[in-house]
Amino acid sequence: MRTATISIFIWGLLISLFGTGNQLFAQSERLNYGFKVGLNALSPTKYKTYYAGEPVSGSYTNQNGYLAGVFFRVNYSHVFLQPEAVWNFHQQKCGFMLLPDPHDQDTYLPKSLDINMDAVNTNLMVGYNMINDKPYLCNIYLGASLKWTYRIKYEIADDHSYSGKSDFSRYAGVIGFSVTISKLYFDFRYEINRPDTNLDFSKIPDIPEQYQSVFLEKNENILSFSCGVMF
Repeated sequence: MRTATISIFIWGLLISLFGTGNQLFAQSERLNYGFKVGLNALSPTKYKTYYAGEPVSGSYTNQNGYLAGVFFRVNYSHVFLQPEAVWNFHQQKCGFMLLPDPHDQDTYLPKSLDINMDAVNTNLMVGYNMINDKPYLCNIYLGASLKWTYRIKYEIADDHSYSGKSDFSRYAGVIGFSVTISKLYFDFRYEINRPDTNLDFSKIPDIPEQYQSVFLEKNENILSFSCGVMF
């Protein structure tokens, strides 16, 4: 389903880019709008694993996710404001250790957990055009993001999947730059996430009792790249 949605979105980008002729440029005097698709990657800045309150060894594997969004840009000479709405699909794999027998204090079993998340961001950027020479634009920006994670799925290797709705929100600071050539738009950014994304397994719905003593102390920032069109 996600692959089909992204494919349709990409076809829409191509039709918008090449189907409206080359006479249109992105750099209007006051207002621009556009849409984009891209890839994201969670970048851990902290990762520690605990079992029954005791630290144990763990691992973290980075995996690419997807994004699709729309944005508007209000121009004030070289400065602009850019509100955005972006859908994100994030993937991560977390390794941890599990004590198989409460009476055996020396043997741990390695386990891995796949986490897939669907989230919606609302962002507000303030940017500055370093190059503003039609049909070329190059700018840097800073901003803030509010993220609502509305669905999350956990899958433990060699075990079961646990999924459910989620309603937690987080915020982030954003720094990045974008390049526009005619209507073609490229965006690179880094999101600094707050607060921490710690995971207490005892709060995962319907998870077996043997996993409920696992706690992951972690936080991930987000690196993303996207391309699209801007009118």
